Amino acid sequence: MKILYFDLLSLFYSNEYFYRNASVHAKYKEWFNTRTKALLEMVEPDSQAIDKLRSSALEAGLLLYPLGTCYDRAYLIEHGVFSSDELAPETELPFRMQIYDNNPVRRMIAHSYGLNAQWYVCGEIGSEELLQPYPERYLRSEFGKGVTCQLISKIRDLRSADY
Repeated sequence: MKILYFDLLSLFYSNEYFYRNASVHAKYKEWFNTRTKALLEMVEPDSQAIDKLRSSALEAGLLLYPLGTCYDRAYLIEHGVFSSDELAPETELPFRMQIYDNNPVRRMIAHSYGLNAQWYVCGEIGSEELLQPYPERYLRSEFGKGVTCQLISKIRDLRSADY
């Protein structure tokens, strides 16, 4: 199994998306200041970015999985962002991981280990120092750009990757 972990916020709510959609940006600012609802419920994500990520992952034979705990697998399925077939399954994480550790990179590594999966990650991670030993697995993209042609190309190139 191959899994592409992704940062939902940087890919589906990019600066590029806000630049193209002033009304969406205004809703995002309102959400940011109030946070009365979940982001996905108040601000429509970039559907083009979602479709591009979905199709390139499918083409490369990858299952998707969100980083972080705020918008988890069940939430994305419930809100129709992805289907259960497009997302990697849940797995039991070590107890100390679930309770004490909110670092998305450590959670990602534990999750992939629990599934015995090859992993890759994209988006703005925030813990890049933890990824230094795995430069071939971190698909860097330009800050604030979201799902770019370059990122899609890197994902598609994983068809034949075997690390």
